[in-house]
Amino acid sequence: MSILQSRRLSEAGFAHAFPERGSEEAQLWSTLGWASGVAQAKQVHGAHAVEALEAGGVEADAIIGRSMRATRAAGGTTMAVGVRVADCAPILVADTASGDVVAVHAGWRGIVAGVVRAAVEGLDRNTGSLVAAIGPCIGPCCFEVGRDVADAIARACPGAEVIARLAGEKAFVDLRVAARAHLRALGVHAASIEDVPGCTRHEPDRFHSFRREGSASGRMLAAISPLR
Repeated sequence: MSILQSRRLSEAGFAHAFPERGSEEAQLWSTLGWASGVAQAKQVHGAHAVEALEAGGVEADAIIGRSMRATRAAGGTTMAVGVRVADCAPILVADTASGDVVAVHAGWRGIVAGVVRAAVEGLDRNTGSLVAAIGPCIGPCCFEVGRDVADAIARACPGAEVIARLAGEKAFVDLRVAARAHLRALGVHAASIEDVPGCTRHEPDRFHSFRREGSASGRMLAAISPLR
């Protein structure tokens, strides 16, 4: 299996990875380049952002990695940052001006809670220098929710067509549209946001999916390294 990547993040010089299921760990480390580890947090579908060096065991759904020059100045070490997903949208954001990055775990609860805003504001930079990639997640073909959930997502993304279609008391929602809407509302340029395609539930040979496999589902680690 392969490691998927964003052309925009790659062109900006950021090592990153959206692994498919079955990808070898060695592939991930090779793709992330110089990074010696990936900082992760305890994901709880919330909106808390945490610095990489504080992430271990902490409840958070956005992990911020500072560039080597920033961590060196603070007397710390630099690590890649990552989130594990199996239907929720993984979002990797990089600041081309500072070299800082953030990995975001964005399910519908996180979208409604404001995790994208927490992540972007945690970078504390001009959004005009940000590049973002939204990785494989459950697509609008498969993300069926109750109308109450769909309405909550729609209210959190005013003006965005997050509801792809209605089916009686159910609705099919587009998480990518919701994530993009929040990035755009924060000032990230539309041309700087890239979708890395793939529906986790619809493509069992390529991706883990909690909706498809339940508690037996594995997870895919989406990660990005800050600049040296």
